Amino acid sequence: MNKNLLLIVLLISFLSYSQQKTHVISHQEEVIVTDPSKGSNSYKRMALFPGKDKKIRRIILNLTFECPDKMRCADWDYVDHIKARSKNDSTVYEIARMLTPYGGRFQKDWHFKWQVDVTDFSKILRDKVEIDYIHTGYEDNKTRGWKVTVDFEITYGNPVANPIAIHKIYDGNFKYGDVSDPIENYLTPKTIKANSKTDFSIIKVHQTGHGMDANGCGEFCSKYRDILFNGELVNRKNLWMECGDNPLYPQAGTWIFDRANWCPGYLLQPDELLLNTEPNEAFTVELNMEPYETEKPSANELLTTYLIEYEKPNATNDVTLLDIIQPSVSLAHSRKNPFGGLPVIRVKNNGKAPLKKMDIVYFIEGEKPEKFKWTGNIPFNQTAIITLPTEVFNKKTSANFYVQLSKPNGKKDAFKADNNLKSIYSRPNILPESIIVYYETNKKPNENSYSIKDSFGNIFFEKDSVNMKPNTIYRDTINLKQGHYSFVFDDSKGNGLEFWFNAKDGRGNVKLLDTLGNAIKHFDSDFGSHLIYNFSVQPDIEYELDNTPSIAMFPSRTLGPITLDYFSNNEAHVKVLIVDQEDETKVYETHNYYNFKRGVLNYNLGYLPKKRYYIKVLIDDKEAFKNRIRLKE
Repeated sequence: MNKNLLLIVLLISFLSYSQQKTHVISHQEEVIVTDPSKGSNSYKRMALFPGKDKKIRRIILNLTFECPDKMRCADWDYVDHIKARSKNDSTVYEIARMLTPYGGRFQKDWHFKWQVDVTDFSKILRDKVEIDYIHTGYEDNKTRGWKVTVDFEITYGNPVANPIAIHKIYDGNFKYGDVSDPIENYLTPKTIKANSKTDFSIIKVHQTGHGMDANGCGEFCSKYRDILFNGELVNRKNLWMECGDNPLYPQAGTWIFDRANWCPGYLLQPDELLLNTEPNEAFTVELNMEPYETEKPSANELLTTYLIEYEKPNATNDVTLLDIIQPSVSLAHSRKNPFGGLPVIRVKNNGKAPLKKMDIVYFIEGEKPEKFKWTGNIPFNQTAIITLPTEVFNKKTSANFYVQLSKPNGKKDAFKADNNLKSIYSRPNILPESIIVYYETNKKPNENSYSIKDSFGNIFFEKDSVNMKPNTIYRDTINLKQGHYSFVFDDSKGNGLEFWFNAKDGRGNVKLLDTLGNAIKHFDSDFGSHLIYNFSVQPDIEYELDNTPSIAMFPSRTLGPITLDYFSNNEAHVKVLIVDQEDETKVYETHNYYNFKRGVLNYNLGYLPKKRYYIKVLIDDKEAFKNRIRLKE
């Protein structure tokens, strides 16, 4: 079969087995603010979900945040809850939990979308359901808020298994470390008698640590949690999350600080565990926290736990393509994209037989399809990330990318509609064969290293921190052949080359230049744990410069002195303004630089009242940069 005919056949196959979907939107671009008098604000809305006669395969909750039209994005990392109550059930279920980002530096056009699978709640998400978005916190509600959309993306089709019942096990904000009121008083064993049709159960846990005692608990301390089934330990998890690799970056506030199972700007992904429950048999489930006591307790574990009973899986051989991680334009995968190289996908085995082999076809539209016979072992209800073996690349700046799974365990798939996915391939930047890594260290160069590797992990250049000096500029010229590469810059402390809280460490920066000294890629110094920049060297395609000027101000909290670092490939009229944060028409300083291209500019604002200001940079009278300055006492 020739290439064009094969492409037509595959595209027809995609269309033939496309998923039937609907969207239920409970909150449409709704502006939410705090209620400082209570510490929480409820936004209850009725939503009409499919009736019980409709078979539901999957439900994805899409949560989108934007800056409100007439407000600033909110400042603080608060806990928000999305709760559901069916019209025929008085029980309220927390189906999702959002930890809001530090929005102080987001611009008006900012937005971000998160996703979480809420299929386990499909039994209650039927007919009329009250969806309550609860926003907590105490910040000003006149000038700060979020614009929120809650969108339930529902895929019709035969379910993986039919849900029987949902049991609420725990629901509370429990004290942790309090000798007089230990958490063990609340996390007691729960006994459930399984339904006569029950084949297995899923325990689902939403848990985040909050509060701040002398040991940093519960927000900034690492503790483990156990899950017991019939008195036996079946799972132990360290409730800790590294935040320096958050795809939503940079933020204001302490966004890089690791936390107790959450990060600012994160839609909690619940912990799930399959339990082999027997029909008509009673069983117990229990959660236990690592033993902990302190003299002045203020830690809390915010915890909801559910157990969902299911009938037998409806299929023996059933694989689902959950996601295309690379290539993708999804904001959740933005640290790893754009991309040219080995595609990465995530799959799930929804058949009761372990998945040991399957066929995978993948291609960029217009390119030759690649075929891969995968082998491995994925148990029922488990997921796996698979790297496909052949590089993908297209000269177009954007194109559709397709993946199709088939023949799980060599058999017919029981539900083919979720075997296909399409993503958007965005071509990586084209770089010349000779590039310069321009690296200016901060005061802690021992924390940093960088390398250039191809798609298969072969190292073409690497540099560790040995012999690097503080506040020093290094230039490394690297010659590369045609191919696909990744430039990776690591920070072992997870605080990037700049972080406002660690101003004493100074500021560094890294960029890629051509041999003429022009910027071909600028990087933000406030990047947390690492930078990943994928690029391609293609001698027959002309490379492009990064003509958006790099502008950075440091530090953001100061007694007076600040530095503005400006780097551009082109000369322009650059105007720098110091204005009042609350009234931007009040200008304290104006500086004009004509035919300006590059330089480090120093200012001292120590004479101004101790409050907050903005520094603005206008290029040819158009605003290009705006950052907040806090003058300290």
